[in-house]
Amino acid sequence: MLRENESVTTSLPMSISKRVDAAVIVVVPLIVSFLIIIGGAPAKLGAFALVGLVVGAYIGLRHPAYLTRALAFSLGALPFGYVPGVHAPLVFTLGFAVVLAALIHRTGVSRITYGEMAVIALIITSALSVVATSSATVDYSEFGKWLVSTLVVVALLRLPRGELELFGKIYVYSASAAAAFAVAILLADPEGKSIGYLSPFGYGGEAESGRFVYAGETTTLRLAGTFIDPNAAGIGLFVALMLCVLLIRGTTRWVLSALLFGAIVLTLSRAALFSVVFGICLMLAFHTMRTKDRLIIVGGFVLAFIGALCVPTVRNRVFSSFGSGDAGSSARGDALVDFPGHMAGHWLFGLGWGRAEFKDPGHAFAVNYVANAPLLSVYRGGILAGLAFVAVLVAGAIIGYRCLRSNKWEHGFIGGGFIGFSVVALQLDFPVVTIPATTMAFSVLLVFLVLAWEKASDNLPIDRSTIRWKASGLEPMKHA
Repeated sequence: MLRENESVTTSLPMSISKRVDAAVIVVVPLIVSFLIIIGGAPAKLGAFALVGLVVGAYIGLRHPAYLTRALAFSLGALPFGYVPGVHAPLVFTLGFAVVLAALIHRTGVSRITYGEMAVIALIITSALSVVATSSATVDYSEFGKWLVSTLVVVALLRLPRGELELFGKIYVYSASAAAAFAVAILLADPEGKSIGYLSPFGYGGEAESGRFVYAGETTTLRLAGTFIDPNAAGIGLFVALMLCVLLIRGTTRWVLSALLFGAIVLTLSRAALFSVVFGICLMLAFHTMRTKDRLIIVGGFVLAFIGALCVPTVRNRVFSSFGSGDAGSSARGDALVDFPGHMAGHWLFGLGWGRAEFKDPGHAFAVNYVANAPLLSVYRGGILAGLAFVAVLVAGAIIGYRCLRSNKWEHGFIGGGFIGFSVVALQLDFPVVTIPATTMAFSVLLVFLVLAWEKASDNLPIDRSTIRWKASGLEPMKHA
């Protein structure tokens, strides 16, 4: 009987594998002990890094499924955390490991959807832009972070669908825990000191300015939690809400959905909130659900929305949107007017990837670049990359519409949600383009949109690993 995700054939003879394991067991502890005896921060950091590298390599070679599950948890619960003891972003490190594992191991699914083809086109055009515009190492490092976050689409869609659903459920549960923690901070710890309990993962030293809405002399506290930025929190929780409805069943679905929707409301992220509203409206307009289900959904949504508007800060935030006194709307309008001037002479390949306005909030405020994901893709990577990004959205919208016309409303919910997110959130905000963890959350949304389409069309791919196991006369171990 094979271990989970273990291939029938091995890349190394068993004897060589045992010798490598024995060498690692003997040599690595000696090096780590030597570094600790020497002392000093660099030596200890090197010891931590070596141990992490060895453990990660072992897991990646022998148990790659654990990497995808760890990525799901970290992306949902600790999206901006760091690897303990090493100043490396947790989500990026695990994302890179998952992509690498997908290249090393035989995958369960081989077919490529046209959604993935659009993503691959985006990667190619973006690579061309970074080669054409790069002037420093930071350009390549920022491109590398974005590349890993985007390649997650391809890596996850190579998983057997049972393992992919487990990934989604872990993301939902971990994001729900993060939402509950963030709500507790908002209600009982407005200063956010509780985030210090997560200091081993790099939390506790962030600036607080991103957690507030400024209106004249008054400030309004927004939910952020482990997402740090309220707008990024809105996107991460939006993705969790879509996956919750798609994958979770029974009372748990409704409890977690209520928690996630409430947390989205408390982020005061209009982009995320209006995306949910628009997505539900699309589902009600195009999905052929039963009248009873339609009435239940309409009634529940109306009650939830009215409840949200009963909170003064939420009501003020919603009804001040796009008004003459809304500073954000004015800034967006100014940025759109300035956009052609910024792009003059840079339309083909953009202004570059490692620009200061993408990393420094103060510089971003001074530049006031366009807060629109497709246009910001053009700003950074040029017109080809921008068109490729739009192609990803169009491919997703086509899949989303097919989900809207399916038999189950759960599929219609994520289909309408993706279209709503593309039409609303990506036109009003930009974290999907500039923040790698949020880029990865968007990648996860696209992956599960494809899964919903496969389920809706009864066209789930065949698991090639199961075929190999059956051909060898062996059976894979089932999940505990």
